[in-house]
Amino acid sequence: MRFRLIVLSALVASLSLSSGAEPVVIFDNGRTMRLPHQPQTLHVQTPVVANFDVQIEPLPVKTPSLSPGKVASRTIDRPYLDRPVFIVGADPLSIRWLRLHLAQLKQLNAIGLVVNVETQAQLRQLQNTAGGLAIHPLAGDAIAAQLALVHYPVLITSTRIEQ
Repeated sequence: MRFRLIVLSALVASLSLSSGAEPVVIFDNGRTMRLPHQPQTLHVQTPVVANFDVQIEPLPVKTPSLSPGKVASRTIDRPYLDRPVFIVGADPLSIRWLRLHLAQLKQLNAIGLVVNVETQAQLRQLQNTAGGLAIHPLAGDAIAAQLALVHYPVLITSTRIEQ
């Protein structure tokens, strides 16, 4: 998401620069080419507004490195993890686990990641089962590698991984 915002910001900036306005120097390290001083004039421009008529569909989301299965509880050290995260898929084991642990997840105000989901209907079923907790589709290969995970459903806190 952050990457998309950076790309969109760069696109908006390039559109505004191509309209004839002179660029504003944000940083000059002293090694840039200097042109003779010219008085700057202030150009007021109409803001560029992106109009996207296309609905971006984030599905299907697949994480080949993760599958439903048994997860052994273990201690971890992730002090920067301010909010617990739970990882599920759109499978019967994940749905049962989510129902069984929903009260604890709500108490922790955990954020949900769905790492294997095919359709909007499956995603909606998981979101409904999550009872108001945030739950988002996201490929989880990087998380799996960082935390040495091969199975889900799982709860990740700053100090533990547990099922």
